[in-house]
Amino acid sequence: MKKQRKEGVIVVGDSFNNTLGLIRSLGRAGINPLLILVGDDRLFVSKSKYVRETIRVGTVNEAMGKLHELRTNHRGAWIICSNDKAAEILDQNEAEFSRYYRTPMQGQRIGRLFTKSAQCELAAQCGVTVPQSVIYNRGESIPQLTYPVLIKPNDSNRGEKADIHICSTRQELEKSLKKNSRCNQFIVQQFIDKDYEINLIGAVNEHGVAIPGGIRKLRHYPSPNGPCSFGVYEQIRSLPVDVEPLKRFVETTGYRGPFSIELLHADNTNYFMEMNFRHDGLAYAATAAGVNLLDFYINGKMEPEGNVKTTYLMDLSTDALHVREGRVSRWRWICNLLQTKCQLNFNISDPRPTVEYYRKKFLR
Repeated sequence: MKKQRKEGVIVVGDSFNNTLGLIRSLGRAGINPLLILVGDDRLFVSKSKYVRETIRVGTVNEAMGKLHELRTNHRGAWIICSNDKAAEILDQNEAEFSRYYRTPMQGQRIGRLFTKSAQCELAAQCGVTVPQSVIYNRGESIPQLTYPVLIKPNDSNRGEKADIHICSTRQELEKSLKKNSRCNQFIVQQFIDKDYEINLIGAVNEHGVAIPGGIRKLRHYPSPNGPCSFGVYEQIRSLPVDVEPLKRFVETTGYRGPFSIELLHADNTNYFMEMNFRHDGLAYAATAAGVNLLDFYINGKMEPEGNVKTTYLMDLSTDALHVREGRVSRWRWICNLLQTKCQLNFNISDPRPTVEYYRKKFLR
């Protein structure tokens, strides 16, 4: 195992796949992080053999308070977030924390780029194809639109998955906007009838942007617009993606750290959806495929080491529901399971979180 960097790494996240995958990728790079775990430990992330120490807090704001307390004894540590809320509140505290830690913006701010509209505007300036979009504030008159449209919160932290709707008519749009919601600002976009989705997994360090591959999403649960339950990670040259404009976009943001970019592929065109300024829930697939982007980022490599192997990934607990609900045959699903070399929860080298999860589940 590689020698751990003396500065260390502090992970701020909740108990979901993205945090667990982040910790496992760090561990395989020889880095045992301090985990500030927000909320309950439903996936037993803290049981990972790679976690050096866990600090439990109730809210992201409490996590920021812990970072304030740790700043002297952990000076120079990297801060990596695994959910949107933590990334946004860390960004609000960049001016303070960048004096003590290695933060994603080195004292600058991501700011309004957390909104989808600002990302789409910048991406278009960098030569990336973006769906036609308008901003709608609750209470305004609905503008003239070409239907169907997709509506979703302009800022993910100020809305829910339930606020995402596909509307074929003005009447459907009005009905969707009348539903109870805490979201007050939406982005209304041209609906793209996708062939499939692509999730590019990358990282930025002082040497530049690395996007060695991405995930072609093959199944979602709930279907068809839920999280990916089965997909395949492929090297970038095997995907129908012009990566150079996307790299320019990422460089322009000024961000450093792990990230993902979501694209919709339709009629030989990729449409930009958004960039996630954090470690992605599917990002461990890159490590499983042979390229550890956390090693590239933390250890300051010129480029990611290793060769990308085509690797199937699955969220076993959700993808199996396709069989129960009749969308996938049992035989086909078993064949897909045998193809899979990256389970998002279970890891043979770090089994304890999953074992503890199912032990508690069976006891209940």
